[in-house]
Amino acid sequence: MKQQSKLIIKDLKSKIKDSVKHSVFKFIFSLLAAYFIAFIPNYSYLSYDASLMLFILLIAAFLWMTEAIPAFAVSFLIIALEILLLGYHNFDFDSSNKEWVYYLKAWSNPLIFLFMAGFIMAIAASKTKLDLWLAKRVLFYFGNKPNNILTGLMLITFILSMFISNTATTAMMMTLLIPMLKNMNKDNPFQKGILLGIVIAANIGGMGTIIGTPPNAIAVGILGDNAPSFVEWMIIALPPAVLLTIIFRWLILKKYKSNEDTIDIEKVKRVSHFDDSTSTFTKVPTIPSWKKSLVIIVFTITVSLWLTGPLHHIPTPVVSLFPIVVFTVFGIINTDDIKEINWDVIILIIGGLSLGAGVAKTGLDTWIGTQFSIDGLDLFLIASIFTFIVILVSNFMSNTAATNIILPLVVALVSSMGDSIVSYMVISVALCASCAMILPVSTPPNAIAFSSGKLNSKDFILIGLVAGLIGPILILLLLSIYI
Repeated sequence: MKQQSKLIIKDLKSKIKDSVKHSVFKFIFSLLAAYFIAFIPNYSYLSYDASLMLFILLIAAFLWMTEAIPAFAVSFLIIALEILLLGYHNFDFDSSNKEWVYYLKAWSNPLIFLFMAGFIMAIAASKTKLDLWLAKRVLFYFGNKPNNILTGLMLITFILSMFISNTATTAMMMTLLIPMLKNMNKDNPFQKGILLGIVIAANIGGMGTIIGTPPNAIAVGILGDNAPSFVEWMIIALPPAVLLTIIFRWLILKKYKSNEDTIDIEKVKRVSHFDDSTSTFTKVPTIPSWKKSLVIIVFTITVSLWLTGPLHHIPTPVVSLFPIVVFTVFGIINTDDIKEINWDVIILIIGGLSLGAGVAKTGLDTWIGTQFSIDGLDLFLIASIFTFIVILVSNFMSNTAATNIILPLVVALVSSMGDSIVSYMVISVALCASCAMILPVSTPPNAIAFSSGKLNSKDFILIGLVAGLIGPILILLLLSIYI
């Protein structure tokens, strides 16, 4: 037994050592590749600062693609390199030099507070089981017909994903689906249809709001003063998102037609939402129902204020502080809950904003724009190229990281074409990042659904191809209305 333990420990140490070696190799490769591309060629009209920024942009791209270090750590590296290489000219560390502070401004970007409020509301909904309670109530309004059940499940998931992370939404919906799937015939293809419907609605629902998914926030941050407001984003993004979801619903009902006329959803009622109205789970700590009611009220007020910003002129970030304060005052959110915020996602967004700021400040965007002649090219063609690139890349890496890499390049290429064109391109690329779902690992919802054991890798290929081909066309066509 002792010998076996030693062998296990030895094997574990060997694996850790190999993993570290692999990460170090990828890091060194990323560093060298970025250096050779940025500094070895003699680029015409590229300033020294812009060369340094190109190096930072490239090393960030390579590290995000190779996953040599965690994605959030790349964001810290970006800011550190910007401060070190660009914040001090000739490495003059004079205490009176405050230029380096510019590269820390992303940390105080108003978007960070908006996203933080989204996470806080998601945690409050999860703690009080408001999300589960709401999903159960809505689902029963749709009845037990397969078509209606799919509609109800996709609608609930779509709406929740607009305000809660698609990961949390999918995990919660799986809680409802498990008892439902157990009551269905094992050979019923509709089981796969339901799971894929949840995946699609979770991925696409995030398009609908600024806080729905990180690429949206990055787009708004890069656009700065020209960015749409909370309600303007919804006006722009919801039509393609809803239309794409409707297309997918039709496709699922055609391909995964149920061989049962009705689906037993009664067991869903027994899924406990753990408030003080629950009497069957005496060993489970109950949650006072007033807390759930308070979350509903705060959620309603917050979203209403976000949507009516043009009327009352209260800045969206200020509104974002409201749920944080109220939930902590009434004990719904505590110190432990704050630790559960996806800080890595927020840091990743900050890295993207800092990257975009550096590209603009050093003039790298202007230089990139002069290297490619897009005069005479159709705008729809240019936009299509970038949207398909972001979908392709996002299928194999984080769509947040992919957006961080691509959006500064997009802005650089079309910055001379006017603010409306820049907005059109940036928002289109950000929305298309949510269309990447061709692999089980492409998005967290895909991975969660795949872990149920009822889906194969090939089941994602169809939805991935449809989203990747039809999604950009719909998005670009509908967004062209606002140019």
